[in-house]
Amino acid sequence: MIAARSRLRFRPAAVFTMAFFWMVLWGSISPVAFLGGVLLGWLVTVVFPLPPVHIPGRPRPWGVLVLGGALLRDLVVSSWHVSRLVWARHVRLRSGIVRVDLLSDHDLYQVQVAELISLVPGTVVVEVVRNPRRLYLHVLDLADDNAIEDIRTMALTTERRVLNAFGTAAERQDFEAACLELRRSHQPVSHEEWEADE
Repeated sequence: MIAARSRLRFRPAAVFTMAFFWMVLWGSISPVAFLGGVLLGWLVTVVFPLPPVHIPGRPRPWGVLVLGGALLRDLVVSSWHVSRLVWARHVRLRSGIVRVDLLSDHDLYQVQVAELISLVPGTVVVEVVRNPRRLYLHVLDLADDNAIEDIRTMALTTERRVLNAFGTAAERQDFEAACLELRRSHQPVSHEEWEADE
């Protein structure tokens, strides 16, 4: 009885978000469109219930702004790089799969990092491992010998921005401590750790 009541519970954030997109799809802000969106949103939450997502931290406006600005910059730079490859007369790509170990331990942060990396042209996440936290990225062009380390640094920088935008103070401290430990035990990456498509 309690489970059924919990399933029928009205979840305002999810319902009103779906109602908003429903009105956008219909191109109408009329009361009928709004009520139809609310009803549809409520039905979706009842028929397809999702587990609650617990976010330990809270959004920090400056961190969110930095995260968004960095994403826009990365989109522009990577799009320019990919377009140069498309229009080049002779292209010899060294594409490959790069493993990136993440240093935070939360599903939401891992998903955010994976999505932000996949949005940038030239890289796409091909596999996500939950334990240990790990991403496998397909990289379009590993241009030089430092490319693997550059990709890993880019992923960890994205993870740092996500934590600065949404993580708790303890999570950010743990991340920086893990980064410091990683730098101390750092060993050069051999070319055997990636696969190149010639």
